[in-house]
Amino acid sequence: MNSFSKLGLFMGFALGSTFPALALTVNDGSSVTNLVQVSNSFSGSQGDAVVYLDVVTNSVLKAYQTGTSEAFAFRSAWYASQVVPTSGVYTVTADFLPGDDQSQCRGGVMGWFDAGASNGIVFQVVPENPIFLTTTFQVSVLDFTATSGNDNDSFNHLFNLDGTAATEDANSASSTAGANYSVTNFATFQLAFSAPTAADLAALSNVTAHITGIVFQGTSSNNAPIQVGSTIELIGYLDNLTGQGGVRPPPNVPPAVSITSPTNGATFTEPANIVIQAPATDSDGTVARVDFFAGTNLLGTATNSPPSFTWTDVAAGRYSLTAQATDDRGGTSTSNPVNVTVTAVTGVGPRLTIVLTGNTVGISWMATGYQLQMKTNLSSLSWTDVPVNTVNLTNVTLQITSDTVFFRLVQVGAPGGPKLAIQASGASVVISWPAQVTGYRLQSNTNLSTTNWADVPSANNQATETASVPAKFYRLINP
Repeated sequence: MNSFSKLGLFMGFALGSTFPALALTVNDGSSVTNLVQVSNSFSGSQGDAVVYLDVVTNSVLKAYQTGTSEAFAFRSAWYASQVVPTSGVYTVTADFLPGDDQSQCRGGVMGWFDAGASNGIVFQVVPENPIFLTTTFQVSVLDFTATSGNDNDSFNHLFNLDGTAATEDANSASSTAGANYSVTNFATFQLAFSAPTAADLAALSNVTAHITGIVFQGTSSNNAPIQVGSTIELIGYLDNLTGQGGVRPPPNVPPAVSITSPTNGATFTEPANIVIQAPATDSDGTVARVDFFAGTNLLGTATNSPPSFTWTDVAAGRYSLTAQATDDRGGTSTSNPVNVTVTAVTGVGPRLTIVLTGNTVGISWMATGYQLQMKTNLSSLSWTDVPVNTVNLTNVTLQITSDTVFFRLVQVGAPGGPKLAIQASGASVVISWPAQVTGYRLQSNTNLSTTNWADVPSANNQATETASVPAKFYRLINP
């Protein structure tokens, strides 16, 4: 491994990183799930170097490099995609073990990381620092998009507390590890960010953060962590970084979903098989499933891609179809409704489901566009609408009575017009049609071979005529 192949491993919100104020463990070392890797993006630097992160025993993640980089040190970091900072003060910690007294075995913790710009503040150990010939701890700015070694790991935007530019010196951005530090044991690297103090603002007018780096290794007799090396305190203006504050999961962007088939207004003939296709996407994750509905009734669920569902044996009626997508973080969104019509060929409408609960009966069906009617005697030709207009409903709850009651659905505005009910009443006949139907005229004719249809006076969708000879035929026309 030549001098340009030094490996920098920085765990941004990873490797058991915790945020003390919230007691949030981002990763305990037992899995690489939800860890996103970022590495040098300048192709001239990478060479054949590849960095890996593997789970080993005792909940430890091991990072290592194969191959060498060409222009400057190959650096890589892992950050947790499921948390973001949310306020002006936070601390990120990680346990790191270099494993050897070699300067390329550097690494530690990264905070204030901007995934968009691929740069952040790192707090790292440099075993046997080739400049100071001893192990040091160092706070610096890492830029994975850099095209030179000086920009890849620098002190840009970092300043001492007196406002002078930070350097690699031990009294600035670096601290000597001390004799008690061991590269073969884990040490806890703690990097804290807080709002600038009045003194910070006096030293540097555009300062935006106060940065503190401390390393702990081992515990004292009373189990207090032992600090190794001196505390590093810097200030900085981090205008090229975006993260701030405490930690929480980032806001979830809901998935997007729309029904592409069938199209709005499509017509089918019963018993219909309707293929519903609803492509769904999620900009910040994945789509876990898509649920398909007719009104409020769940038809089925799809986890395939693109999501689709075949609704089989659909009875006549008008249906409002929607698709609801759910993403990997539980976010949901619902498509715009697509309205379809299934026309009857057998005269059979939607099936009624009747459930008895206490002293009420719940009656439901699948499609809108129907009026529920009832009667107590099947030998009678007269049906009565239930006391609720059900044209835009698919269910109704009624009180139980002492009578035996029969129910039926009448399709409103069905092809061919509403059905006429004709009932003898003494020497008269009563002709009627559903009360909720409007816009029709009643006509009569004594000879179906002629076009001599005449209007019959009616009121409230009902007419009464004297029974006479010859026979009369009746029809409704619109208009």
